[in-house]
Amino acid sequence: MTKQRWLGTVLVLTACGGGTGAPAAEPASSSSGAVRSFMQAVADSNIDRMASLWGTAAGPASKTRQPPDYQRRVTIMQAYLRNQSFRITSDVPQPDESRRALQVEIKRNTCTWSVPFVAIKAANGTWLVTQVDLAAAGNPARPCDEEGAAADSAP
Repeated sequence: MTKQRWLGTVLVLTACGGGTGAPAAEPASSSSGAVRSFMQAVADSNIDRMASLWGTAAGPASKTRQPPDYQRRVTIMQAYLRNQSFRITSDVPQPDESRRALQVEIKRNTCTWSVPFVAIKAANGTWLVTQVDLAAAGNPARPCDEEGAAADSAP
């Protein structure tokens, strides 16, 4: 092997491996922060990031590996929650201080959906999305004339 070819091989191997990969997900310090980060991961089609922001008081699904089919569930959530824009319209404390109910308005094509979320404070003090009412997000493959959707009046 020539010196140039060897150097090229070393450079390719260095570029392809040995790195630490994507940076670890930053934990959310608030319920709305968890939902915003989760929805940004939806927009980025970042299933791993979504799994690090969705879970139970025991921790994120990406760490607890619970439920056993969490990757499939997160992928389904990503399909239903894809949107052109979103905004959190409410963030209400629940009787249990470690839970908050949030409403998230998502716009997809000419549809506007109000989707209930529940965030939970994990044992380590960070916030995770724990429930999403996907039925309220409508079927992403159908037009907005479904029950529950509001069609935008703008052309």
